[in-house]
Amino acid sequence: MNKLYVALNLIRLLNENRTVTSALVAEDMGISLRTAQRYLLEMSSLPGVCYDDSRHCWYMAEKYGLSESYLKQDELAVLSGLFDYAENILNNEFSGTLRRIKKKVISASNRERVVRFLKQDSIEFEKIADIFAELETFIMNRQEISFLYSKNGKSYIIKPYRIIYGDGFWYLAGDKNGEIRKFSLDLIENLKATGSIFDGVPEGLDAEIDEAKSMFFDAGKKIKVECILAHPMADFLRRKRFFPHQQILEEYENLSVRFSFQAGSPLECVKLCLEWLPHIRILSPHIVRDYFADILRESLEVNGG
Repeated sequence: MNKLYVALNLIRLLNENRTVTSALVAEDMGISLRTAQRYLLEMSSLPGVCYDDSRHCWYMAEKYGLSESYLKQDELAVLSGLFDYAENILNNEFSGTLRRIKKKVISASNRERVVRFLKQDSIEFEKIADIFAELETFIMNRQEISFLYSKNGKSYIIKPYRIIYGDGFWYLAGDKNGEIRKFSLDLIENLKATGSIFDGVPEGLDAEIDEAKSMFFDAGKKIKVECILAHPMADFLRRKRFFPHQQILEEYENLSVRFSFQAGSPLECVKLCLEWLPHIRILSPHIVRDYFADILRESLEVNGG
């Protein structure tokens, strides 16, 4: 068996468990008890690896603990899944590099891949790689930029704040005359610096982005929406947050829930609610409820209803 693999797995077991026995090593690595004892005896010569005669087990001396620097098996599994997901997003441009990094970080554990993130069709990264690199520099240097946006043929001057990935697309979030705007990177042309420098990202913007559930978020204004979600879909809201600033306000005997969330525009509110049809009912405000109903009526007409 590969010595590096043996050493890494013994260190992992010592780090994850208070004590390690030859029986535990044999079961974990699929080897005989005698082989496990030999491996542990070889390891005991290393600094920090100690043997307890009374309990017949090995342990890591406290000052040699690796809990803050050594990845545990569950952490490796999640990291492996993230590498796969990132490779899907970035496509061919960086896939080779990601595979090499993953091999260096993950493969030494020689464990079966157990975590996968569902793939999402995304725009090919090579289409926006150059713009991405330029924007990264402008953001880090706090340089104001100008560009042509091919979606509407208009030119913009923006303070670039963050690059965001959502719904299979890459976006630039930036400030235009005090308002946060979002632009698809694949539609940005003639990108250049204006020569002006800005102070930095507004306080709270990163938290707002982290809380956002769609690219229609607005970092300034907020609309508070109240809804009722019927059983069995209501169970999902009890388990995690699907809406920005989600709060469960009341639970009913029929297992439905009344809840609230906050969003930046009626369009964002409606987009978030559409995914829960036909189980959701918007209670307030009326501007969102009416907009939601109008969209459903228009859809019914388009589809011959």
